[in-house]
Amino acid sequence: MDIAVFSDIHGNSAALQACIDYCMGKGITNYILLGDFISDCPGVKKTMELIYVLKQYFTCYIVRGNREEYMLNYRKNGETGWEKGSGSGSLLFTYERLTDKDFNFFDSLPIYGIWNPKKTMGFEYCHGSPTSASELLFGDKRNTKKIMNKLKTDILFHGHTHVQESFLYRGKRVVNPGALGLPRNKNCFAEFAIVHSGRSGWEEELIQVKYDRHALIKEFQTSGLMEYAPAWAAATMHTIRTGIDLSEAILLQAMRLCEAERGIVRWPVIPEKYWAEALKQNFIDLAGKDIPKPRNND
Repeated sequence: MDIAVFSDIHGNSAALQACIDYCMGKGITNYILLGDFISDCPGVKKTMELIYVLKQYFTCYIVRGNREEYMLNYRKNGETGWEKGSGSGSLLFTYERLTDKDFNFFDSLPIYGIWNPKKTMGFEYCHGSPTSASELLFGDKRNTKKIMNKLKTDILFHGHTHVQESFLYRGKRVVNPGALGLPRNKNCFAEFAIVHSGRSGWEEELIQVKYDRHALIKEFQTSGLMEYAPAWAAATMHTIRTGIDLSEAILLQAMRLCEAERGIVRWPVIPEKYWAEALKQNFIDLAGKDIPKPRNND
């Protein structure tokens, strides 16, 4: 039995299609989908369509991620607090393109699942951790080991950190397939995992697949996402171009700049000029390209 494990698609339908095509070529008919299907990249509708196709025709084990929870909570709380601009514009762009079918699907999903039939090797799966879609599990960290000690099976599949890795501790293993939609590797290839069942248990294979990044960048330019969230879209495109994620650093810098000048800052109300300056200080332009750093004159 082989299972493909997808996580952190983030609306990158081009990367998702490439990974599905790869799995089809391997004859894989079992999938684990670990959440964060949407947001950040513009392919909201296409991504959801592909997920529904997988769900209809193949065996799928699915949980929701923190991004799906953002969407559900925004709807339940009266659709207030998000607006156009780099603070929350990307979330609003995504929200406006979701359907009732999507919301019902998200709402039906658990944050944790276990497949453990009798006389077989089982597995567990979640986005962040078994108890929180937002918890970060990095290999060799105390909270990760604590959760591993409580596992009911020998292996847990999780995402959220965007770090492709496998960690073994006291005979149990956690596997992060990596970020399919916003990968952090020097090749900028989409990341996922294939796990194979063998006599000694599950064996993971960490996969990286090339996809059409140029088509994705063009979609940013034509979808309207760059108008909804100029600097955030630029930071996301920079990750796609380079495999280096500076979005958190840019967010924190924009908040610091706002607070220094205004004396107060409340996300997501951060004026766009601070986002633009934060991009500049990280040597990124509004197309998500690197700005040449000045040379030091000795």
